[in-house]
Amino acid sequence: RPCCCSTLLARLLCMCRRVPAEPALRIVVSTWNVAQTAPPAEGLGEWLGAGAGADIHAVALQEVVELDSALSYCRCCAGGGLSRQAAAWEAAVSAELGSLERVASLQLVGMVLLVYVSPSLAPHVAVEAQLAGTGPLRFGNKGAVAATLLFKGSSLTFLCCHLAAGKKGPHRRNAEFHEVMRRLRLGGGGTHTGATR
Repeated sequence: RPCCCSTLLARLLCMCRRVPAEPALRIVVSTWNVAQTAPPAEGLGEWLGAGAGADIHAVALQEVVELDSALSYCRCCAGGGLSRQAAAWEAAVSAELGSLERVASLQLVGMVLLVYVSPSLAPHVAVEAQLAGTGPLRFGNKGAVAATLLFKGSSLTFLCCHLAAGKKGPHRRNAEFHEVMRRLRLGGGGTHTGATR
């Protein structure tokens, strides 16, 4: 029907009232520096249980693998899949979030990002994955992994960072943050992977 509003703002508000609203999504983000430990034998219910009923659940882990040498990078990431330690964490998280479908599983040395969505949302989601290692040779013991979900004309990016620490860390941490932000193309523009299930 025609709009009889006289001001531009009133017209925009009138248009917004006529557009059917999308239902709100419940998004949960969980993060943990696991300090090179295995998932607890008793499961992750206490930690991830608050995410029950989520439409999207992103899980970011840091220090999943030991960084005992430069060869750690080669051992855990050479095949492009998850390291043994990261796979154990993924299995534990997936067991806890059984009602959700995994659409992203990314690792850059000790950083792991897992993203799960509801079964009703999964067919409509495409994923763009990005990695940005910092430090010597950009091995990725520090840096970030990112997953951008593309759906219904929108994008939503989840970022797992692990940056310099310690008393001398603030300057390095800020420099690493700026390097990560410069190298990542957030909100679209990364490597399109489709949904990885």
